[in-house]
Amino acid sequence: MSTRTNLLLVFVGGACGGGLRILVGALVPDQPGIPWDIIAINLVGSAVLGLVVARGQARTAWRLFPLIGPGLLGGFTTFSAMAALSWTSTLAPAAAIAVLAGTMVACLLAAAGGWSLGWIEAERELVSEDGA
Repeated sequence: MSTRTNLLLVFVGGACGGGLRILVGALVPDQPGIPWDIIAINLVGSAVLGLVVARGQARTAWRLFPLIGPGLLGGFTTFSAMAALSWTSTLAPAAAIAVLAGTMVACLLAAAGGWSLGWIEAERELVSEDGA
């Protein structure tokens, strides 16, 4: 695909992902302290991105990856909001750093778990296709 097509796919996916993030954020009531909605969004987005990447790696290049990966899931996740929101000023500095670091580690683990699941599923599909 051309660079122009890939950019269009990322743009469309990013707009949808950002809208989805706002919708999820609106469904979760604001609470003082830790932004649980943003943490949940980042965990889910990281896990799904890991799964999408693994399934794409197990097969040939996936033409819709720019739409789903960097587009939809890139727009859905929001690590920059974690650091930029005012919630960090409501916690002690050490607690805010712990929440940020813990979120990053949890999201890396979620991505690894999603990737493992995606790889296992892709291998099952390949084995079933070969055996059919």
